[in-house]
Amino acid sequence: MKQAYGISGGALAAAFLGMLFCVWTASGNEVAFCVTAGCSLYQDLTIGGLSMWWIGTAAFAVLACLALLGAVPAGHCLAGLVLLGDVFLLLLMALTSPCVSCLVVACFFALTYWLFGRALHRDARRPQGRSLLLCVWLVLFVVNAGQVVRMQGEVWSISENPDQATVRMFFSPSCSACREGIDILSGSVDVAFCPVAENDADVVRVERLLRLLEEGKTLKEAVAACQDVEEPGPWAFLHPGQWGLRLRLQRNRAHIFNAGSHTVPFFEYHGLPAMLKKQARPPSSARVQEPVIEFSPAGGQTFPDATLPLEPQVAGQCGGPAPCP
Repeated sequence: MKQAYGISGGALAAAFLGMLFCVWTASGNEVAFCVTAGCSLYQDLTIGGLSMWWIGTAAFAVLACLALLGAVPAGHCLAGLVLLGDVFLLLLMALTSPCVSCLVVACFFALTYWLFGRALHRDARRPQGRSLLLCVWLVLFVVNAGQVVRMQGEVWSISENPDQATVRMFFSPSCSACREGIDILSGSVDVAFCPVAENDADVVRVERLLRLLEEGKTLKEAVAACQDVEEPGPWAFLHPGQWGLRLRLQRNRAHIFNAGSHTVPFFEYHGLPAMLKKQARPPSSARVQEPVIEFSPAGGQTFPDATLPLEPQVAGQCGGPAPCP
């Protein structure tokens, strides 16, 4: 005997809301909470010449009609096929960049599929088992959501001008080349200083460095004064007072690793910094000279002797102890 199904109100509501969201996005409306590069990347994605958002609108419309007509088995089957396609899209975003709007639509697809399955098993008087498709979707969704959260972690700077600075210098207080760079660049409004820890002793140094800065010392003075610290014990990471500091230092370290580097000092440039200019090669010199970078302070004066080569000597390893004192 053919099983009769009634209107699946839950699946109908989920499909209708998903359809409205797709129409809103396809109409060119910006989503305020779309804060990743993937939003722009997938905004104009087309499949067979049709916008992905209009395809999603059509899929939700069909699912809503099936839910309204009580065609629960057909709706569950179609929702499963759509969710399978969404699994491939989630995999693509996991390998590139997640799109927050796409994740919202993915939630509506998964919810519609689950509600159809619930209606199917409820009316058939059968217990609803675990869906392998839904489990795979959930894993990929969590991966993409985690990437979105990770992208929102800002780099931590101890300077007062992190947003205005066009150069970021990532440094370790135990790194000799880092200290040399700080001696040269300290006081420049065009540089934001971002500390990292090469070891547990560096965490204590940065902690002391922050206290010295609060006391009014310059960064150069504070870095020099924070060198002599006691070696922390093996359980120092359990100290609750350092958890927040360790998280910020680890975030800066992760930023360096994501940029493809494992060493400090690490410089990150945004645009062409106003403080950088190349020294002109003397016309009388027959020898080919290496280009140098000249650092200028906030006042605009230049220090002829404050130059660093374009390929500075690396003194610290983000992944372990520094190879130099």
